[in-house]
Amino acid sequence: MTKTGSPDGPGVFLLGVGAQKAGTTWLHQQLHNRKDADFGVLKEYHVHDARTVPELARFRQVPMELRRPRSWVQPRTWLRQCFIRSPGLYYDYFTWLLRRPHRPGRKVCLTGDITPSYALLSADALGEIKRGFQQRGVPVRPVFLMRDPIERIISSQRMKLRKLGQRDAESEQAALRRRINKGRGLRSNYAQTLEALQQTFGLEECFIGLFETLFTPTSYANLCRFLEIPYLEPAWSEKVNVSATANPIPEQLLAQLGEQLAEDLRTVRRVLPNANLEQLWPTASRWCQT
Repeated sequence: MTKTGSPDGPGVFLLGVGAQKAGTTWLHQQLHNRKDADFGVLKEYHVHDARTVPELARFRQVPMELRRPRSWVQPRTWLRQCFIRSPGLYYDYFTWLLRRPHRPGRKVCLTGDITPSYALLSADALGEIKRGFQQRGVPVRPVFLMRDPIERIISSQRMKLRKLGQRDAESEQAALRRRINKGRGLRSNYAQTLEALQQTFGLEECFIGLFETLFTPTSYANLCRFLEIPYLEPAWSEKVNVSATANPIPEQLLAQLGEQLAEDLRTVRRVLPNANLEQLWPTASRWCQT
C-alpha cells in the first residue's frame, strides 16, 4: 500500500489547531522551509474560525471600497476573504499547492494551515474540513500542541505587553488580573478541542503534542513520521515570539489561574496518561487543584 506522503502519493494537509503560544510559529517555520513542503502565502489563514466562531467574526469584516484606494487590502487579505466566502476555493488552493508543477527534482508532499484559534472549532466545522479534502483525495493530519496552561497564559500576556513596550512587573500583574476577571477565555479550553478532534478524527489519528517536548529529536521525529515526511534536523536554537521576563508572578494570581485552568490539567492527564506532567508542567501541577 502506497503511503499518502510518499513520492507517489497525493501528499497530506496539516491542520494545525493550536494552541496559542505553544510552538506553532516555530513549527510552521521549520516545515515551510523544507523543499518538500509548501504552506502557501500565510501561516494563519483564519478561514474556518472566521466562518464558524462568532467571537472571531472580525476576520471576515473587511471595510473596503473600490473608489477609495487607501481602503484596499493586501493580496493576502483578499485571498483570505475569497476563502471565507467560497470555502471550496480554500480546499482547491491547498490541493493545487501539492500538485502544481515544481522545479525539477522537487516533490511537494506536505501543505497546511496552522491557525491556533482553530482550537475553537466544533466537531461539525472540523468535519467539513475533513470532507472538503477527502473529496479532493488529500488526507488531513490534525496537529494539536499544548503547553502548561498557566505558563501559556502568562506568555500570551507578556507578548501583548511587549508589543506595547510594557515590560515592568506592575503592568504584567495588572494585565493578568484583568485576564483572570474575564474568566477562562476562549483559547483556554483544551478539553473542548480534544473532544472535537476525538469526534471528528479520533485522537489516535491526531498528533497530540506538548510544547515542552516539541524541541527534542524524539518528539520532532514522531511528528515527521505522523506527517509522512523524512526527518530533517530543524533549527533548534531558533526562537520565535519569545516573551519571557524575569518578573515574578504573585502566588495569589497563580492560584486564581490554577482554579480557572484545573480542567485543562485534568483532561490532559487523562488523554496523555504516560506524560510526566508533574515534571513537564510544574506550574500547572502545583496550582491547578484537580
